[in-house]
Amino acid sequence: MISTALTALSHAVVALPNPTPEQPPGTDGILTVLNWISWIVIVAGMAGFLISAGTLAFAAFTGREVNSFKGIVLAIIVCVLASAAGVIIQVFI
Repeated sequence: MISTALTALSHAVVALPNPTPEQPPGTDGILTVLNWISWIVIVAGMAGFLISAGTLAFAAFTGREVNSFKGIVLAIIVCVLASAAGVIIQVFI
């Protein structure tokens, strides 16, 4: 009984349409703006990483490394998410 239900479900999944995404006409400007925003976020993340690394070097002498380390981790997360945004969104579409 369960195998019959699983077989029917697999046939139903195969029957679902798989549309190919197509860019609507007149949206070139939107994609350009999105590319610029992505570039700005990546550059800001890299700058944040470098600033946090510099403050980590100076903070090591005063014992305040935790804040700089948090900045480095946050900058790495921002860069990874900004770089992978297209792939992440494509998973949900």
